Amino acid sequence: MTPTPSGPLAGVRVIELGQYISGPYAAKLLADLGADVVKVESPEGDPMRRWEGSGQMSPQFAAYNRGKRAVVLDLKSEAGLAALLDLARDADVLIENFRPGVAARLGFGPDVLARVNPRLVSCAITGFGPEGPYAKRPAYDTVISAVGGMYSQVVPEDLLRPLGPAFSDLLSGMSAAQGVLAALHARGDAGPGEHVEVSMVGSLIDFLTEAASTYLETGQVAGPDSRPRRAQAYACRGSDGLDFVIHMSVPEKFWTGLLEVLERPELADDPRFATREARVRNYDELDAELKATTALMPRQHWLDRLVAHDIPHGPLNTVAHLFDDPQIAAMRLVEEIEGPDGSALRVPVPSTRFHRSGRPALAAAPRLDQHGAELLGAPLPGAPLLGAAADAKPEASAPSAASTTPERSRA
Repeated sequence: MTPTPSGPLAGVRVIELGQYISGPYAAKLLADLGADVVKVESPEGDPMRRWEGSGQMSPQFAAYNRGKRAVVLDLKSEAGLAALLDLARDADVLIENFRPGVAARLGFGPDVLARVNPRLVSCAITGFGPEGPYAKRPAYDTVISAVGGMYSQVVPEDLLRPLGPAFSDLLSGMSAAQGVLAALHARGDAGPGEHVEVSMVGSLIDFLTEAASTYLETGQVAGPDSRPRRAQAYACRGSDGLDFVIHMSVPEKFWTGLLEVLERPELADDPRFATREARVRNYDELDAELKATTALMPRQHWLDRLVAHDIPHGPLNTVAHLFDDPQIAAMRLVEEIEGPDGSALRVPVPSTRFHRSGRPALAAAPRLDQHGAELLGAPLPGAPLLGAAADAKPEASAPSAASTTPERSRA
């Protein structure tokens, strides 16, 4: 019998104390690699469970929490803290995204965790890092994406509104997963663990490395059209209203090939477009020429010709069209699993393939406290582990409700 693939992180136990996106997404990435992720929630549960009035299993919660086991602990009770430390004692990783200092006030800061389990890799995700004038502020994704420069790169100046996905949440989740993996590698088989710090704003700046480095070196300020200009990337629309993109980059052959595709050889002699530097300067004028030409024929006409001339291009898919794209279908990036209510559920699968260790079978996100009895057993004497809150430890009772819950301040 062929063994079931278990993933490269099989045998790694992760404790996740996270809500909303950044912490849960980091742990979800590790679960996709085979880690056993235990999600610790308050008695009220992760607020994302109740997005859009959908009870305890919103589509958003399901997306960021698949493949995990779930327990409920009241971390302001002695019993809840004791149970968490018991879980940490046998774990490899603990991820939290409280505001700075909250974990320590609740009794499980990095120093405490290191004493409980010297081999533990602990990871704290915060909005603005552990110090500085913004450190204790609530840090939802919109705020971080504005402060961290992301919106200046994707939102046109004449459109004053946030756009796009939860950039800083997702990127900090990826940075956290990367940091955890590096720390596990450094720990090896016998070494000590360490504490990893990740900030949402720092993760954005890491991601905007080209814009940030260019400004620091030259003083040039990048905007939403800076990279498309340099990359010679264009969005066009066919006569049927369907959109596609072209990316010419640097090789001159793509420009000359595009002129053949469009049957516009005269553009080669236009001084506005005669060189790549001229095309960068006159990007808007060339954009108008391309749009005027592509509007004469349906999109598929242009896609076929672009393929024939080996020009980098692709349809501009919406999410509704994405999974019908023949390339995406060929890559088998969607899988059907059993949903939390027993019905069939289609989910996107991890795109990275491991040809020896494979990946674990995907599982739906857990119900609130679904694995409490399995992981915690009977309540500890003197106080309940699950359900109603018990009396708080004196040294752990100071934080406000908004700052005692992972990601309560971040969307």
